[in-house]
Order: sequence, then structure tokens, then C-alpha cells
Amino acid sequence: MEQLREWRKAQGITIDEAGHLIGVSGVQWHRYEAGTRRVSESKVPALSRVTGIPPHELRPDLAAIFLPHHEEAEG
Repeated sequence: MEQLREWRKAQGITIDEAGHLIGVSGVQWHRYEAGTRRVSESKVPALSRVTGIPPHELRPDLAAIFLPHHEEAEG
């Protein structure tokens, strides 16, 4: 996911440091960045909080879980 890579590079941190911020390994973070692994549902809130990337952008397939009901009805 390019957004994650851009965020990490803007922060000037390594893959391992980024992973540590949300409790995953650097290898796992790399998989998120590369798009070879989806962010687990349980990690979406932490990843969103740390990066500022909205949860529904991190996991569009789970948007209904993360969007407030009024936004879901509008979209």
C-alpha cells in the first residue's frame, strides 16, 4: 500500500520502527506496504491512529465496520 510507504518515508523511520509502532514485525509492515498482506482487522485501528490513514482506506473491504452509520448511508 503506497500510502503506508509514503507515510513511513515522510516520518524518516525504518520498516522495523514502523512495525514496532503498531506491534508487528518489520517483515509484516513490509508486507502491508507491498500489498502482499492485508492489514489484519485487529491492527486497523492502531495503524489508522498512528498514520492518520482512515480505516476504510486501509481495508476498503471492511468499510462498513469502520465508517459511522451516517457516512455509510451517504456513500
